[in-house]
Amino acid sequence: MVRKYRKISEEVDSKAFKFYRYLEDALEGEAFDFIKSLTLETNVYLFSGIIRNYFLHNYLIRDVDLVVGNSVDLSKILKENTYSVNSFGGYKFNLGAKKFDLWLVENTWALNIEKRIEWKLFSYLPKSVFFNFSSIIYSINDKKFYYTEDFLKFLKTREIDYVFRENLKKDLCIVNSIYYSEKYNLKISPRLYRLINTWQKKYKFDLEETQIKHFEKVLYSKKYIETKLEMGNN
Repeated sequence: MVRKYRKISEEVDSKAFKFYRYLEDALEGEAFDFIKSLTLETNVYLFSGIIRNYFLHNYLIRDVDLVVGNSVDLSKILKENTYSVNSFGGYKFNLGAKKFDLWLVENTWALNIEKRIEWKLFSYLPKSVFFNFSSIIYSINDKKFYYTEDFLKFLKTREIDYVFRENLKKDLCIVNSIYYSEKYNLKISPRLYRLINTWQKKYKFDLEETQIKHFEKVLYSKKYIETKLEMGNN
């Protein structure tokens, strides 16, 4: 890791065990028991919003995103829970008040797009995400964070950028760039602005419809988004 991020890297590493205790407390009961039972079957990795929010000092957990490293019979493990399988092969289910998304690593679509990404899961996942604040995973088994320089840069600058630009949901990436920026008071990098602006001009997405599908309501009008994309951080 480059020297300018060494202090941040050490800080992230120092929080690894404390993060496990945080999960144990925040996911008490059947949710955490389920995760622990999975670790007896395979390697389990946590990613996405929980980690981002933890480092932004937002400790409320609603959604849990997991990837399991080896092939396991998830239908057998989930037999007592009502679940659905989405179009990308992920399993969606609830445990108590928590919503779970659970993936087998071979079903993560980016693996088939980017052949240069190393197969090692802890190396692959942080490099396959769209947003830099998601460029980190946590090994439940090892109680350890794995991350890229992109994540450390995010912690230093508090600026949203992209890592892996290929994405099947470009319209949602556009909306979420604005959403996360405003929700967490983060800047959007000029580089990300150029990309999402280019996407919108090329594909002309109905972003109000995108919001209804994702948020079940419209947060930003078409005019607001157009103005936001054109003006950037100004």
